[in-house]
Amino acid sequence: MWKTLRYGLAAAGPVGTAGSQFVLSVQLLHVLDPGAFGTFSFLLVASQLSTGLWSALFCAPMPILLSRDEDRDQVMRRCLMSTSLALSVVAFAIFATIGLLLRTDATASLLFAGYAMLMLLRWFARAYAYAMGKQWLTTISDLVYSLTLLSSVGLVSLSHSTSILAPYAGLFVGALLSLLPFGPRYLKRQFLEVSPRAVPLYAKVWREHSGWSLTGVLTTEATANAHAYIVTLISGATAFAPLAASALLMRPISVTTNALTEFERPQMARQLAEDRHQETFATVRFFRAMLAIAWIATVVVALVMMRYAPGALFPKDYDRHYLVIGTLLWLAIAGVRTLRTPESVLLQAAGQFKPLAHASMVSCGVSIVGVAGFLLIGGPLYSLVGVLLGEAVVAAWIWRAKSRWQATVPNPPLETGSRP
Repeated sequence: MWKTLRYGLAAAGPVGTAGSQFVLSVQLLHVLDPGAFGTFSFLLVASQLSTGLWSALFCAPMPILLSRDEDRDQVMRRCLMSTSLALSVVAFAIFATIGLLLRTDATASLLFAGYAMLMLLRWFARAYAYAMGKQWLTTISDLVYSLTLLSSVGLVSLSHSTSILAPYAGLFVGALLSLLPFGPRYLKRQFLEVSPRAVPLYAKVWREHSGWSLTGVLTTEATANAHAYIVTLISGATAFAPLAASALLMRPISVTTNALTEFERPQMARQLAEDRHQETFATVRFFRAMLAIAWIATVVVALVMMRYAPGALFPKDYDRHYLVIGTLLWLAIAGVRTLRTPESVLLQAAGQFKPLAHASMVSCGVSIVGVAGFLLIGGPLYSLVGVLLGEAVVAAWIWRAKSRWQATVPNPPLETGSRP
């Protein structure tokens, strides 16, 4: 019962975040032309990639790095916060440039760049709160972000605005306010007590942890979202719009899975550090059960909506048959991701970044070739088959890596919930 309540509390914020972004995307789907909606969706995918990079660079190694003595923790905390802040400024410049290259309004580009930068700082803050055992701060931050974004959606709806500035401003303000729940002490550390001299210390973190972790994230991104980059590059943002539309129903489970990963990883890291292996494997089994329930609920909602109320989600000028096939492919992709996520998180908690990187390097090649091939043969819609193939390969490789690692664990349980 306690475990279920713990997951409910951990998921409350991410579900709210996913729900608010879902409502915003549906609103924009109906008020923007396909080209503008495709651009917005592409920027959102790129922003999600950047949070994945932060997970690799900072969030994944953080529970390991901050589980030492107090003096070393203080030095490492300053190093991580200083490096994160410096790189987030670089991210601002990159996102502003991408927005301009995609011919987005200059003000809108700057607003989205500011949003992307603040979300990176918020993602770091969430991971830090988890590492410090203050999970409730992440939930409050998520809810503040969600309520702010929903308020902006309401204002846009009441004003009947078709400008892209209002939703981009809503994203920016939501990300800014969502930093406040972490408290003045944390914000002082993040913005006032950082030092450029602490950044070079990150080189050791890179060598020991983040290098392989980042390789894994980049190649995992290529596996999961190759279609977004290849379709947009070859066929344009307008061609990407229906794919992004069909993926809307998957966003809640994707965001929830990512957030629960950030919640479970430090828990597993502490269990492994204390040699509580039986408890760790029990956590993996429960994690998988919760993800399976979330996936089944997503499937039911998606199928019911596509069957009985497609107009509530998709404008009439989007081809229904196209969207149904896209939704079914996304459901299959989400199902494979659900199956392999617990093992992936376990390996991260154990510091096994190298085998994870190897798994995603192999799968990204399959995904990129598959996406490009199916795009040229069947068009943008069937590029998703390439993504599905890549996800299947990375899942199989991760299960294999987990079995090999488990063989090195003293007194492993007879039944771990891993795949046969």
